[in-house]
Amino acid sequence: MDADRYAKIRDLFFEAEEVPRSEVHAFLRQKAGDDQNLIDEVLSLLSEHDPSLAKQEGDQIAISPQQALVKTSVDSSGNPGSPSNAASGSKRPSRIGPSDQTLDGVMRTHAVPRYTDAPSPASAPAPRVDLWSAKTRRKFRNTGLWLYLASLLPTALIGLWTYGQIRSQLNQSVNNELYGVLDSISFTTERFFNDRAELAESWSREPSVREAVLELVRQSKSDAPMEQLRENPAIDRIGQQLRQLSGADDVKFVVWNDSYTTIASWQPDHADVGNPVHPSGASNLARVMAGETVVYGPDRMTENTVGFVPETKEPVIAMIVPIEDDRGRVVAALLIRKTDWFTQFDSLFAEAAQTTGIDAYAVSQDAAMLTYSRHAQSLALTGRLDSYSENIAVNFRVTDPGTTRLSMNYPVNRSIRPITQAMADLTSGVPGVRIEPYPNYAGEKVVGASHWMNRWRMGVIVEQQASAAFAPVHLVRNSYLVLASLLALSSIIAAAKIARASTAETAAIHPLSRYEILGMLGSGGMGTVYHARHRSLRRDTALKILRGDRQQHEDRMRFDREAQLAASLVNPHSVTIYDYGRSPDGDAYCVMEYLRGLTIHEVVSRDGPQPIGRVLSVLRQICDALIEAHAKGLCHRDIKPHNIMVAPDAAAGDWAVVFDYGLAKPLRPDKGVFQTAETIWAGTPMYMAPERFRQPGEMDPRSDIYSTGAVAYYMLAGRPPFLESDPESLFALILSEEPLRISLQRDSDLPLEIDQLVHRMMAKDVVDRFESMVQLASEIDRLRIDYPWTFEESNQWWKIHGDDETDVTAPTQELDADESVTK
Repeated sequence: MDADRYAKIRDLFFEAEEVPRSEVHAFLRQKAGDDQNLIDEVLSLLSEHDPSLAKQEGDQIAISPQQALVKTSVDSSGNPGSPSNAASGSKRPSRIGPSDQTLDGVMRTHAVPRYTDAPSPASAPAPRVDLWSAKTRRKFRNTGLWLYLASLLPTALIGLWTYGQIRSQLNQSVNNELYGVLDSISFTTERFFNDRAELAESWSREPSVREAVLELVRQSKSDAPMEQLRENPAIDRIGQQLRQLSGADDVKFVVWNDSYTTIASWQPDHADVGNPVHPSGASNLARVMAGETVVYGPDRMTENTVGFVPETKEPVIAMIVPIEDDRGRVVAALLIRKTDWFTQFDSLFAEAAQTTGIDAYAVSQDAAMLTYSRHAQSLALTGRLDSYSENIAVNFRVTDPGTTRLSMNYPVNRSIRPITQAMADLTSGVPGVRIEPYPNYAGEKVVGASHWMNRWRMGVIVEQQASAAFAPVHLVRNSYLVLASLLALSSIIAAAKIARASTAETAAIHPLSRYEILGMLGSGGMGTVYHARHRSLRRDTALKILRGDRQQHEDRMRFDREAQLAASLVNPHSVTIYDYGRSPDGDAYCVMEYLRGLTIHEVVSRDGPQPIGRVLSVLRQICDALIEAHAKGLCHRDIKPHNIMVAPDAAAGDWAVVFDYGLAKPLRPDKGVFQTAETIWAGTPMYMAPERFRQPGEMDPRSDIYSTGAVAYYMLAGRPPFLESDPESLFALILSEEPLRISLQRDSDLPLEIDQLVHRMMAKDVVDRFESMVQLASEIDRLRIDYPWTFEESNQWWKIHGDDETDVTAPTQELDADESVTK
């Protein structure tokens, strides 16, 4: 399949996905004509495609390791599961820096990732053994207890109806109030930015300003020395004219030509003229050069350009407008900023909060609070928030602090905390009113509403304390609960006797009764994974059970296949399968090794780019696991940081384990093994080799070499090689673009031989990569001589960045469910 053919199938797949199922065949016949092979390819993809899981894959494409530590369980499709909470009081140091703040301003070349909004595994309820036994339920129904409960039914129904009516009316009232405040603030904010944009555009069209800019553009394109450009009087004319047009002396400006070079600014010495734009601003300028007016900020300026010195520490807002030549081509970008623009913007939210008593603030797509929330400032001034009041705007992240006590004496590492529910609604594309209480950035239970302004790339959130919003209904609820508790007490006593007998019978007939469920680790597209302990052996395991809604024949075969493939591997660096089977009720289950430690994603999240020696050590162990898999004719197809666990080891220092063989596939077809159909969404796109997109049905072990190289890039650079939340854009980057040099991401030089190693592993053409994992392992062995990673270095790292349970010097002990990731 060539690239054109694949592109045609892909485009037709995306179109057909939007068509009702009953009309798909007619639609494909109209589009494809007599190309029956094309129709069959698209129908095959549609039969395998799960839209909800595809959206989840796209939404979770890149969790920024510098912004959030997300511990996930993964199912057989490679889908991330639930994030876990970082342990309170962790020894690891905070890594919050300028890169963790909003990148809204002078733009980025890659998209910034999002946070998942799934519940914490620690809070997930464990399954009860009696739920696995239909016989227990039948016995319970056959007792006389139902007659006793029938006598309680009228009282319960009346109480529930009364409570429901009051709750429903109050919900509607709270919903209307939140929506009204949100709509008002969103409207005024949109109008604020529209007015500033129109004002900046009108100034840029003034003949004197435009002619001065065009004169500077022409001179910058000539061979004249840069000193002449700095001394050109046109720069001062631009400043004088803008001050006259604005009627203010505090107006600031910067001009870039279409080569992204600074050709004018308000700086008195013009020292920054001639310098290229900072890489973070390239994306903004690209949008302006395409004819779009872009808002910069709110952001706090930093000294990231030679010759530029910020004159204020307060947040600023600016407009960047295009400048066209006489032929209508955009040849320059003009940034205009006034000191009071941010103050005016912030006052919109302050006035709304003062009038309504509801907390209101603006946020960026990176979960940074862009305004001075008056509620947040009040908490900070009274010592109940982990931030100073003057630092809240732009610097403060809108994340759930958990149960940690908030104050400056107990700082929360918000870069690794999950975002709040309102922020998650914005990033997932479903903003609106949320009546169900959720924790806000201070851990308070609130109800809220959110709205995303796509043109200005920021959102608005309004929140009200849940206790204040639902105060009237609390009295009714508490009174009803007292009565219900008294009536239920007698039924509980009777139910306990029956439950004991039912549980004993269940334990005698169900194979899973050998395991004690300690908690849920996560739930994915195929199954749910529990932290379990064998009752007799006292060995911790990961128990995966096929989901109740995935009980079709193909689902069972796929579940069987994953267990069979993983069980065929015996290398100590691959996850171990202990048991597999089906219960009398038909529940398919798989018992696996319970992995302790941190995924590579978590390692980089806690400490950023890793030492070269450690990267080589981990890569060598990954090679061991994949050498065995390839020798057995299996291609993993989903090597990524989330699927590699690293744990402290008393002998090796670091011990790596590869898991999640849910997407593994034989290199050669085997009629005795169920084969999954290839789909567009198979695997995690950002770590997939280019040939996986061009020819998704072909298996080549060198695709795993590419993915391993992408993991090496991630460990050395602290960021994935490509970050893009739109799948089609990500495909284009992987197929045609080279990732940024690791040295630029790492902020330090990287030895040439290490850079060449990663470059060869990630070569676009498979023939340019290492021929096999064995050859790659030999090259890594050669390099490790010059870049060792000692036990002492590993021990020190785990002491600083690990949790108490993963400390290499501590005795072996049992981990909570949220401190481990397994499949």
